[in-house]
Amino acid sequence: MKPGPAILRNAGMFNGIPVSIALLLGVAACADGRFPASREVPVYEGSIDLEVGEVEGEDPYLFTTIGSVVADDRGRLIVADYQTHEVRVFEPDGRFAFRFGGQGEGPGETTNPCCMTFGPDGLLWVRESYRYSAFSLGAAGAEYVRSLRSVNAAINLIAPVTFDAEGRLVDLGMPAGETRFTRFHLGPGTAVDTVPMSASGQQATGSSQIDVMVGDQAFSFFVYQPFGPLWLHGHGPEGRWATAVSSAYSVTLHHPDRSTSAIEDPLRGPELTPDERRRAQAQIDREKERFDVREHPFGIPDRKPVLAGLFFDRAGRLWVEKTGVDGQEMREADVYRRDTLVARYRWPRRVSHRGSLWVTETTLYGTTRDSLDVRRAARVRFNRVPGRDQ
Repeated sequence: MKPGPAILRNAGMFNGIPVSIALLLGVAACADGRFPASREVPVYEGSIDLEVGEVEGEDPYLFTTIGSVVADDRGRLIVADYQTHEVRVFEPDGRFAFRFGGQGEGPGETTNPCCMTFGPDGLLWVRESYRYSAFSLGAAGAEYVRSLRSVNAAINLIAPVTFDAEGRLVDLGMPAGETRFTRFHLGPGTAVDTVPMSASGQQATGSSQIDVMVGDQAFSFFVYQPFGPLWLHGHGPEGRWATAVSSAYSVTLHHPDRSTSAIEDPLRGPELTPDERRRAQAQIDREKERFDVREHPFGIPDRKPVLAGLFFDRAGRLWVEKTGVDGQEMREADVYRRDTLVARYRWPRRVSHRGSLWVTETTLYGTTRDSLDVRRAARVRFNRVPGRDQ
């Protein structure tokens, strides 16, 4: 395999709301708001030990848009290719094993597969355009088992696939006619347990609606503050989930027993560099010209948001990724078990994710993209850094 540089694009927009399932995690604080005494926590640093993908060559190694990357208990990389409508399986050393899916609505076909997970039943569940399909993976192929139809109104929404404490699939999306993210827990038959995640106003943090007349028709567009705050949410195994607004290190955790707790820290985001300020002003100027408005609804903040994302690992620990300074080569996340800080992880910034990261205590799977727009599936191995406990 040829190694290559990388970045990965976040999910796009749906009705003006970002659909990348940003991942956000936080620093430990007691439920009553008191901060615990500081203590040393282990630090782990990761490096890329495998990238799968080529500029040219055999078809299995040529990707279009990678929806997500997960790993099975054999250590095989499983890659969802959004535009070729298929899922590809690679051995732990990167050799192609087999593929399955293909565009269509029939059993075993997969249209725009974006996100995947292994369910409590041991099956690989794949989120598609309007349904979830489950497969049993063997040594040389995959067998279609069953599917569940999505009940949310957002077709082709890129969102992580998780299950709640009762083993029900969590269909993350929006109710018909709304732009508010909701957790739909799909039970037996047509039973659905609906769990709104937060007020629609909070979910729209950092955005503003602009109404524009095109001819005799009115259109509404959403613009976002450059380097402004965003509503973040992460979803984990056994019904765990978390929410926050990126401008403050303040995370609300929802536990499998339906209790909640809070993680808070006074940490602030980094100051904008002169180059970031120039980029922010250029964005504002472009939007003023595009929408033909004299005043933009947002100014340029002095600091970037403190939080970059929230996500959970396979052990149910919450990772709170912090915003880095411009040009920083490593990402960094504080990792919590329930609301106790237990570790800090760092990994190359060029490894990113589109729908959700697949992470264990020792390994992270994501994607990379180089200057030639070559997409690759990537595996990061973590090692504890001696003498770097913080």
